Amino acid sequence: MNSMPKIIGDFMELAFSSKICKVKVEATQMLSENIKMIRFKGHFPHVNFKIGQAVIIRVDDTNYRNYTPSKWNSKEGTFEVIFHIHKNGPGSQFVENLKINDQVTVGMPRGFEVLKKEEKYQFFYGDETCISVFKSLKDEIDYNDNNYLGILELDPVSMKVPDKLGFSVDIVPKSINKAEFAIDILNKLDSKIWDLWQHGYFYLMGNAKSIQAFRKVLKEKGVPNKKIYTQPYWAEGKIGL
Repeated sequence: MNSMPKIIGDFMELAFSSKICKVKVEATQMLSENIKMIRFKGHFPHVNFKIGQAVIIRVDDTNYRNYTPSKWNSKEGTFEVIFHIHKNGPGSQFVENLKINDQVTVGMPRGFEVLKKEEKYQFFYGDETCISVFKSLKDEIDYNDNNYLGILELDPVSMKVPDKLGFSVDIVPKSINKAEFAIDILNKLDSKIWDLWQHGYFYLMGNAKSIQAFRKVLKEKGVPNKKIYTQPYWAEGKIGL
């Protein structure tokens, strides 16, 4: 059996040891058949986490996957991630099998802060892969007494997850025509509501083609580029983005 892949993975951990932490699974909860929430416990008191940053998790000897925490507390040494288990690939299999007290290798948060705290009106659009980051955005927006709207495209088994997490968003099924039902809701927004939200900030995440379709409609409605944040997490036929 070739041990070289594991050696390479171990070398990467050693080379970046200052940015890597061993954590344990402290709690797990299945929010639906394909959505799993996990709380991790470790020691990272000096990490200055920013909403929207991602951690990298080692899922086997050679593979790492990026995930965006829904909660982070450096002082307590805890963070939470809401995972989408799509039953396809090593990351999904790894997350599905995680149980309490399992040890996990995690690369510390990196990236820019996504949340625009100065914006009074904010809008989310995405799918199951975005629930974790949307949860962190929602909690901070609520904390700052600002306002949000959102549209999530979900599989039938995930439809009740937003309610469990306290989201106030519209839920639509996915369509062959990317973002079709979400765009329909956007076009039917009351004119008084749109008068406010058209000047807000839009977070478009998830499927690359769906993002493109939704963004096109926002542009046609006069929303400027600087007010639209896009983050594709996946695309058909591609492993990770």
